[in-house]
Amino acid sequence: MNRIAMRTALPLITAGAVLLAGAGASAAAPLDEPIPADGAEIVLNDGRVVGVDDTVTFTFEGEEPKARKGDMGAAACPEVNSRPTYTVKGSPYFIADKNKPQSTWLLPRQTVSWAVTGSHTFTWDIGASAEAEAGAILAKAKVSVDTKISNSWTWTGTQTVTDTNTTSKGYRAVLGQVGWKLTGVKTWIAPPCNVKKKTIVILAPRKGDMSIGRQNS
Repeated sequence: MNRIAMRTALPLITAGAVLLAGAGASAAAPLDEPIPADGAEIVLNDGRVVGVDDTVTFTFEGEEPKARKGDMGAAACPEVNSRPTYTVKGSPYFIADKNKPQSTWLLPRQTVSWAVTGSHTFTWDIGASAEAEAGAILAKAKVSVDTKISNSWTWTGTQTVTDTNTTSKGYRAVLGQVGWKLTGVKTWIAPPCNVKKKTIVILAPRKGDMSIGRQNS
């Protein structure tokens, strides 16, 4: 993680030797979503190491549904009393620094180096009307996957981050940090006996160093 750190100062851009590998990843990212620079890794609670192309999956049961007046009736199946289930897929995700944005365009073989200081705060991004489910997913992810995941994280200190464009195309180097993208599907039975599904997407920071992401535009 330290080798992809960066900071809010004027960038130093040079044309130099190839320092990073795995150039193909940046081409697949959407134009508005930077991806972590090559070499970004997260160590899970169980010691496994995941990179930008890896996905972790976990499932769990939510809280028992609360009976509401008018929901239950003679025609309701017993499954309406079952706990909802969550199936969650997660992968490392680059979160740009929106409060103190910094970026620069890198041509092939150019290197950027930033000295980062001060405080940089990152907060989770969740969909509308999904805070309760997002909170349950994040709590389970902290226990099952990564204790450093959080709904808010403030990095404070001094760090130098660098990135070298080892690809054949230019891209924008962006200051931020590597967090998580969690996509959860909640499944439950609603009266009288209907299967319901809801997808919740969470972009969550984690306690860790600053880093550089790569954006196509």
